[in-house]
Amino acid sequence: MENIKVYDLPVRIFHWLFALLFVMSFSIAKIIDDDSTLYAYHMLSGILMVFMVFLRVVWGFVGSKTSKFRSFKLKPSELIAYVGSIVSSAPKRYLGHNPASSYAAALMMVFTVGIGFSGLMMSLRIYKHFFEEVHELLANGFLVLVLLHIAGVLLHQLKHKDGMIFSMLTGKKAKIVDESEIKSNHPIVALVFVVFLMGMGSYLLKSFDGNTGKLNVLGTQLQLGENEHDDHKGKRSNFSEDDEDDHDEDEDEDEDDD
Repeated sequence: MENIKVYDLPVRIFHWLFALLFVMSFSIAKIIDDDSTLYAYHMLSGILMVFMVFLRVVWGFVGSKTSKFRSFKLKPSELIAYVGSIVSSAPKRYLGHNPASSYAAALMMVFTVGIGFSGLMMSLRIYKHFFEEVHELLANGFLVLVLLHIAGVLLHQLKHKDGMIFSMLTGKKAKIVDESEIKSNHPIVALVFVVFLMGMGSYLLKSFDGNTGKLNVLGTQLQLGENEHDDHKGKRSNFSEDDEDDHDEDEDEDEDDD
């Protein structure tokens, strides 16, 4: 069976780095205590994911035919038909994203922006408790999407053995009649993508103060972690106020005794 190029380098790099950053963000959020300096790094990787989504959106309009959003199969009827074909003996094959992966990709990008926005609101202390709930709901929803996506790919591969599971590694799929392969892997665009990503990552790390948990972005300070100095200061202030109240009460008692 002849294999042809279907996914370019920018799409494949996005796919794997995006997955890696999600695993990093989700793991840190679940394993590390929120008062630890390391906890803030799940937010930094989350910001990087949002930045990646914006780059992917640009490529979704100007990239290869299989990377463009217009190639996504987002009709509910197509999704239902595809899910049914997975368990049949005659599955419908697609050159690029099938309906299930189209929905997964689109929803993951939407969820990422939602997670980033809710995280921003939390950092700015705007309806913090409400957006904490939204943030966690979207993060768990993202995890469910990932697990369903992986299960779908494995099921398809086990049932039909057409090599789809390796397409995001090799960029190739088995040839489809009347469908032509992409013209280029766009290595220069992939290099620019990586450079932009590394530059953004470096900027975030340089702008983040691990001692205070604050991130300075374009003149705006975001509190990514708990500021222990402020907490201790607040505690000392409370102790001072309590001591002062106790002192006032003692003075009042002395006056009464007189």
